[in-house]
Amino acid sequence: MEILTLIPARAGSKGLPGKNIKELNGKPLIAYTIEAALSSKYLKKENILCSTDSEKIANVAKKYGAKVPFLRPAKYATDKATSISVAIHALNWMKKYQGKNYDYLLLLQPTSPLRKEKHIDEVIELMKNKRKDSIISITEPDIMPYNMKKIDGNGELVDFIEENNYKRRQDMPEIYGVNGAIYLTRTDIILNKKNFYGEHCVGYLMDKKHSIDVDELFDIKLANFLILENNNLL
Repeated sequence: MEILTLIPARAGSKGLPGKNIKELNGKPLIAYTIEAALSSKYLKKENILCSTDSEKIANVAKKYGAKVPFLRPAKYATDKATSISVAIHALNWMKKYQGKNYDYLLLLQPTSPLRKEKHIDEVIELMKNKRKDSIISITEPDIMPYNMKKIDGNGELVDFIEENNYKRRQDMPEIYGVNGAIYLTRTDIILNKKNFYGEHCVGYLMDKKHSIDVDELFDIKLANFLILENNNLL
């Protein structure tokens, strides 16, 4: 089971400039993901790559143990570039320039600093047992979609889901959101179907604490608080 671990970290970020190397409890944000990958029982150090368009991010990633064999081309580092295009570029580059092929690609976004090596290992073990197209990390939503509203043409609040017969949370069906922490997908699905899911996808449930996704300054402060106050529990 040969796995390419890919940590995507482009320089541009509108919500929080420089967020991938923003300091979090004394370390750059990306360091937490690199360290989790390096601590995994199943991942090979030489296959843990950071894909970035920034020399500065590349140097930080190398410092913490990730490989950076290339700088990502500009066309894969724009606001419109997708994670799947970044994954395909990395797979093709590794095959062309290093002659390496992989069975699976593990995408670990650096904006999930509280995702730990145990989560990575459990996902890999689940894949070994299930042999599905992909395993994607999920978590329970803070707000159920049945409770969400939208503003109509008259500026009034109306139900987001128009045919909503659920009045109590306990009556609502179980719904989960993709938390962005872990994507483990067969490489043939990525290359041929150009997505991370495939036809047969399994969800890996994570709690909300470990599912924090850093997108703005508030998220950095929340993650920092959890690390400082609950270090023994993380």
